[in-house]
Amino acid sequence: MDTMVVENTNWNVRKRRAVHSVFPTDTFSQPTPHSTPLARAVEKGQPFGGPFTQDRIQQPITQQNWATFSAGELPLEHTHASHQTRFDRAWHTVTSRIALPPSVSAEDSFGSLPDLQDVDGGMFESALLDVVDPSSRLPLASHTEDVLAWHTQQMRQHFVSYVLPLLAICDGYTDQSQLLLGSIRTLEAARRQYLYGLSLIVQPMEPTKADLALKKFLRDLYAIVGNSMSSALVSALRMVLGHMMKNVLGITATNSTIFDGKQSQRPTDGVDDTREELLDLVDSLCRAGLAGERFQILFAELLDEMMVKYVQESFAGDWNLTDQDVHMLGSVAGQTQPPQPRCIVQLSDWVENHYARLAVEVTTRLGGVEVSWTDVEKWKQTAIGRLATLRINELFDIVINWRSSEGGIEDLRFAVTTPQRRLQLTDAFSAALQSRLLHPGRSTLEILRTYVAMIRTFHKLDHSRVLLDRVAYSLQLYLCTREDTVRLIVSGLLSTPKEAESEATRKTKLVELVELLYDPDQYRSERQDEEWDDLTWVPPPVDAGSNYKRRKSEDVIGTLIGALGSPEVFIKEFQNIIGERLLSEQLSFDQEVGVLDLLKKRFGEASLQACDVMIKDIQDSRRLDAVIHRNFLNQDEKSLHDSNIHAKILSRLYWPEAGEESFELPAAVATLQKEYASVFEHLKPSRKLKWLNHLGQATVELEFEDRTIVKTVRTYEAAVINVFGENEEPSWTFEDLWMKMQIDEDLLSSALEFWEKEQVLRRQHDGSYAVIERLSDAAESSSVKQPSNDMGPQSASAAVADGSMQTPPQQRSRAAKAKSSGMSEKEKEKRAVYWQFIVGMLTNSSPAMPLNNIAMMMKMLIPDGFPWSNEELQEFLAEKLGEGELELVGGKYKLIKK
Repeated sequence: MDTMVVENTNWNVRKRRAVHSVFPTDTFSQPTPHSTPLARAVEKGQPFGGPFTQDRIQQPITQQNWATFSAGELPLEHTHASHQTRFDRAWHTVTSRIALPPSVSAEDSFGSLPDLQDVDGGMFESALLDVVDPSSRLPLASHTEDVLAWHTQQMRQHFVSYVLPLLAICDGYTDQSQLLLGSIRTLEAARRQYLYGLSLIVQPMEPTKADLALKKFLRDLYAIVGNSMSSALVSALRMVLGHMMKNVLGITATNSTIFDGKQSQRPTDGVDDTREELLDLVDSLCRAGLAGERFQILFAELLDEMMVKYVQESFAGDWNLTDQDVHMLGSVAGQTQPPQPRCIVQLSDWVENHYARLAVEVTTRLGGVEVSWTDVEKWKQTAIGRLATLRINELFDIVINWRSSEGGIEDLRFAVTTPQRRLQLTDAFSAALQSRLLHPGRSTLEILRTYVAMIRTFHKLDHSRVLLDRVAYSLQLYLCTREDTVRLIVSGLLSTPKEAESEATRKTKLVELVELLYDPDQYRSERQDEEWDDLTWVPPPVDAGSNYKRRKSEDVIGTLIGALGSPEVFIKEFQNIIGERLLSEQLSFDQEVGVLDLLKKRFGEASLQACDVMIKDIQDSRRLDAVIHRNFLNQDEKSLHDSNIHAKILSRLYWPEAGEESFELPAAVATLQKEYASVFEHLKPSRKLKWLNHLGQATVELEFEDRTIVKTVRTYEAAVINVFGENEEPSWTFEDLWMKMQIDEDLLSSALEFWEKEQVLRRQHDGSYAVIERLSDAAESSSVKQPSNDMGPQSASAAVADGSMQTPPQQRSRAAKAKSSGMSEKEKEKRAVYWQFIVGMLTNSSPAMPLNNIAMMMKMLIPDGFPWSNEELQEFLAEKLGEGELELVGGKYKLIKK
């Protein structure tokens, strides 16, 4: 290896200063240079500087021959000077031989140790004995030194001066594998050099002392190497070791790197090959001194990361139950110890046969670390905890897909057993509810459907319902703020099984309640839930509240109704919807009667008595109406006989308040109503009829020049179109119609809008309404004049009220389009986002809102803030009025139903 000149970096300088401050290098004597060797003491009669005879030099001084000499009779070679000189010469001989070269390379390794008898004719062996054991061989030497301490010190100095610069060069490699390989080779070469001199020193020692000296030296060496690991080296070691561990543990197949000193990279596909490479790497790290505390911490962190990655990649989204799982769960139903789910079994097997095996193989090479079976069991529990964390994070998606996510629920049942994990589950799920469900962007139907899934999922997860009660409160509170919550629940209960199979119906109704409606387990009474005769009783969970009451069934419907607060709220809405259905043209009410009978089991007969009366009224009305038309007609009532007027007679005290909207009926219809009422009063002398005309229906037949229309419409719609047929006026304004019919403005607007959509009426440019005799004339008129049909009757009434007839909606719409055409794309996107928020509020929060409430909600909901003033928002809403997206009724904005 060529000698390299390395410029000292700040890092190297700081390293040297740190080492010098702890391990000073001037404490021990250095070898005497060959240019100024120590002269040997001469014998008597020899010239100064002459050599000693070999036999005199080799005579050791022992306790026996030392006692035979008196102080004045000691030979020359046994004086203090001679002993000191002999030690100095021996020190020079030994230290010169084991001095480290000024480089680090593979060629500096000295190979196998020589026989000390063959080194300099045995002179090195004698010098080494004098240096290693001067107290017994040279007791008169006044200054002796420890050759082991000297070698350790020169090792430290050599490491700082030559090894650290080479490691800094390796840190500059862009290839992480080459960085790690170069660092290991450099440290291994340095280690071979250091151990060569140490091996020479400990050769004449006793085995026990030699072993202690070797351990102490290696401990000092590994401490220096471990403290010299740079961040780049640690990063490279993490990357290379992590790739290998992934392949060995079956997470991902990677290309591994071989550290055998011959080749740097070789792709391998077999796990066994990668395992051997990984263990070879660990052995190399041990030899190089890099397998100390920092490596052990790094390896432990990688093991932890591998467990997390394996759980994430192997079990994320894996919620299905195999046929074998279903069979196992069914075969052990009722047993106290259910079988472990498939994912738990697979994870435990991986920990035992792969994860623990790798940990044992690596720690065995590190030494000092023993893995017991207790550790393996702890690792299994840790892995199950990681799986539980994954399933907790996925719980919201598991709930949404509850029909096909039973496997994930079983994993949670097995893993979430401690109060701490149960608390973690409820906290995480509550946060997911707030961020993903409980906001104006979600419809009430979606929230209710998720709530049904929550009830069913949490019942399987925790029969005690403690977990469900913790997470459901915020959802129940939010549902109470939605106006259509009760109506959706009741509509879902009144759906038919055929509607439940229709995808179109699923988008508008909570059809999940249909299949629950006839499930007997959903209607367990409180008496059936009592625990005194329950042979399967278990104590309540430790985290249950003081008012905890155990329930056996899911009781989805009961839980939904309980979320509304008082049962009276549900019963009142149920009466309203039942009333609407009974007043429709529906012929059969079997579904309503069946639902009513089932609800009586829950709420009792008395609470639903009004619904019984309502159904009985409809049934009696049909019979009474048939009697009136068949048996009590005389010649004077021929008009009634020839007519097709029918009535549904309601009990005033039991039906929901329907209001009373009076308006002028056609004279013929009014006459028929009087005749019908007189016959009824003849049959029921103690009762009188009060007509609710706005709830009725009529069949009209309209004849035009090019077509005939027959349609069943509301009574007020028929009355409005009748005005155009009875009078010869070519057109009618909104105010004229209102004055003539004395009808509510909303009903009149609705009727005019209906006939406009049916292409029976058209709104002219002056705001009046005229009959369309020929569709071709209407098409020609629309091609010449401004398109007036864009404005509905409701908008017309608003325009009259505001006195803004000079600026019709068509002009406002064109002005809005002209204004929007000059906007930037960013501004258009922002306005589109604002409009989506407004649509969500008017759909989910409240069907009608004033301007101030809309502005306040926008400021609360938009994350970046709502920068518009109330005037700018009002201008934007005016544009939507002109486009036919909104309507303004009573100072509140509403979406136009399309």
